[in-house]
Amino acid sequence: MIGAHLGDGWLWIGLVALGLVIHPAWHPWLGRWALALALAAIVTTSLKRLWRRPRPAQRSGFYSLTYDRHSFPSGHAARLGIAAILAPTFFPGWGWGLLPFLIWCGWARVALGIHYVLDVAVGAAIGAAISWLVLAW
Repeated sequence: MIGAHLGDGWLWIGLVALGLVIHPAWHPWLGRWALALALAAIVTTSLKRLWRRPRPAQRSGFYSLTYDRHSFPSGHAARLGIAAILAPTFFPGWGWGLLPFLIWCGWARVALGIHYVLDVAVGAAIGAAISWLVLAW
């Protein structure tokens, strides 16, 4: 369950906000990270409403299912796809340490029956693509 929540939106928004408060020199980078998170939320939510793919299994006690019944693409994987690109770019040397968390979160969401493998793969690709666009901009 812990791994499945590593891509929670509130967690990543909170980390970006905390970084903005404690380290002013990071503002330009974290502003781009916040932009990438917002764009990923728009893209994944729009695609979920378009495809309306049901989740592989209904899980009781998993809070996100009460407001998000669709599985394709994974918003959690999109947020971690953003982290996989932006963390090593903005924080060279230790940013690559987030990659195992992307894999763990994606695996956990599939193992728990919250997503299909394709949901996670496409979500991560969306996050990575948005990150590259934000970096290019």
